[in-house]
Amino acid sequence: MAHYRFNRHQLFTQEDTSEVMAIIKDVDTIAFFNDSYMEGPIGELTNMLYGLFDGYLYDNILTTAAGIIDLPMDLIRRIEAKVDMITLHILAQGESETNVY
Repeated sequence: MAHYRFNRHQLFTQEDTSEVMAIIKDVDTIAFFNDSYMEGPIGELTNMLYGLFDGYLYDNILTTAAGIIDLPMDLIRRIEAKVDMITLHILAQGESETNVY
């Protein structure tokens, strides 16, 4: 599992941060109701989503999300929108790091 670094403080607006938190909440809710909270692929996906806050984009985040049968397509598309935004930023600006305060 490879990853790419980006500066979350430079890229994310408050709306982006809120959207990632909402995505995590939706994934967690699905996992909770399916008795798979923080286990297997859904736990791995949750970890990758939290990694976005630290400026890590994992290269298999979309394939992991798509492989989880219980995730609705609209949720996968929301994840894809964030991945696309981050990928375009990395392609334009190169990799960078998020400063931790």
